[in-house]
Amino acid sequence: MLSKHFQNDFDKWTSGNNTIDKLIQDAQLNAADEHKVIEWIPYDRLEDIKEIARGGFGTIYKATWIDGSITRWDVENQQWSRDGQRNVALKKFDNNFASLNEEFLNEIVIHLKAMSSIYVQNSVRFYGITQDPETNEYIMVLQYMDSGNLRDYLKNNFNNFNWKLKIEYLEQLAYDFKNIHELDIIHHDFHPGNILRWKGSYSLYVSDFGQSKLIGQNTKNPEKRQIFGVLPYIAPEVFNGEEYTKAADVYSFGIIAYELVTGFAPYYDIPHDIDLARKICNGLRPKIPFIFPN
Repeated sequence: MLSKHFQNDFDKWTSGNNTIDKLIQDAQLNAADEHKVIEWIPYDRLEDIKEIARGGFGTIYKATWIDGSITRWDVENQQWSRDGQRNVALKKFDNNFASLNEEFLNEIVIHLKAMSSIYVQNSVRFYGITQDPETNEYIMVLQYMDSGNLRDYLKNNFNNFNWKLKIEYLEQLAYDFKNIHELDIIHHDFHPGNILRWKGSYSLYVSDFGQSKLIGQNTKNPEKRQIFGVLPYIAPEVFNGEEYTKAADVYSFGIIAYELVTGFAPYYDIPHDIDLARKICNGLRPKIPFIFPN
């Protein structure tokens, strides 16, 4: 039923790019419910845009989406009902042509695959795509997580963590990671900076699928074998030039578990350089600084 209403609106919007139009249209036709819908979001429906973070592959902005996301089809008025004004995050990729770079399209595909699963509950919601009219850059519109990332939360609140909460967080992450892997998605860049929190909730949300890949994607191109990520969380076999696999993600999860349990960033007292990478390849691992309770 939803698909019929979306299809009737296809001639009322365009991104200006056939590839993006088709991605959005296919996602709308296949959406199981309103929470799995993405849409073309006119840039003039976004206000108060402010840069909040800059990374190796792009820039994140906070903005106000005037309309908010679709909630249901209003039968009486024959239009979509929306949840109203909300904060969103805008993700703009570096070198994102007016055209599309591979990383941009890849992240869209990964988000859509994760959204299609009823089991992946805590990944950051993807609302749709917009375009900056001045630069012609395409931009992802994502759920804004107002309590920051796990790394900052641990730094500021670790003394308030009890073992029950630590285990609950690890169970959440393990559950969602298991389900992401069952979709044949490899995250590639799993660390506490990419685990976000929602205000007033104990839920953790996996974010940033920018480096993620589906199993079977071409990795023979040497450029695709470059090492990306935050050094302490990268598996030793990746440093040794092997292909990034689910096992490498599991290694990253183990280092995150160490940090969540101990409150210490891994190798906090060692420079994060090529010498540390060599030591990790030779078997160095973070030391547990205390005895675990039974």
